[in-house]
Amino acid sequence: MKKTIWILLLIPCGFLTAQTKTVVTQHGEKVQFDPNSIGSADNGLTALNKNVQLGGELNKRTTIKASTTNTIAISGLTSSNNTSDTPVVATADGTLKKGAFPMINILPDDIGTVIAIDGKLEVAQEISAMITANLNIAGTTGNIPTPLGGMTKVFIDNRHTFYSDSNTNYFTIKTTGIYAVNINVPVTPSAASTPAVGVWCNTDNKWVARVNLDAVQKVPLTLMTSITLDASKTYSFRVINTVDLLVEALNYGTSGTGPVGFFSIKRLK
Repeated sequence: MKKTIWILLLIPCGFLTAQTKTVVTQHGEKVQFDPNSIGSADNGLTALNKNVQLGGELNKRTTIKASTTNTIAISGLTSSNNTSDTPVVATADGTLKKGAFPMINILPDDIGTVIAIDGKLEVAQEISAMITANLNIAGTTGNIPTPLGGMTKVFIDNRHTFYSDSNTNYFTIKTTGIYAVNINVPVTPSAASTPAVGVWCNTDNKWVARVNLDAVQKVPLTLMTSITLDASKTYSFRVINTVDLLVEALNYGTSGTGPVGFFSIKRLK
């Protein structure tokens, strides 16, 4: 009978030994535990079916330190076409946050040419206008050129800084930078002379861009250049000559008629 009892006692002990281990504490107590079981996982980890898996709620401020050698990468990411999605940005201390795309870097909503300034997309300031009727400019022996009037056919003025009436014109620019200048206008002097046309700085009373040409009869004055314009100053399109001068808005000829008195300023950078 004693042998039978010992056998029965050893059988469950054998199963118990296969599933658990016994350790002795510092106080001499015997404690059994299952080495294959996982009590819990937290701070971004989850315990599931005796496995610790990535995924879960953070319960403290957590930093993962990378370096130029030990970098972090995630492969297999899919592209998003959802315009309501937001980017992930890193602050100066490396904290990840949800960011926002600047709308101008996605879809500029202004009229004009899109340019990149210091890595940012923006619409370049641009002024394009034509004179609508021929202008008779009186000759002068002075150094101050005459503002061109009648530049009322404005194709683009996307910063709303250009003004013209029947007697004058002027404009400002929003941002100091490099601007392209494009002027094309036929002129006819009343006598041999050297007419000039260009961009005048009203603030400093001087030319900032101009072209002149010796002429006895009608000549096309064309100016294509790039200059620095200052946002704190005012400018105008002007013409000058020592004798009376006809500035053409329309070019006439046996083959037809077309508009030619064109003036343009456009930001490059």
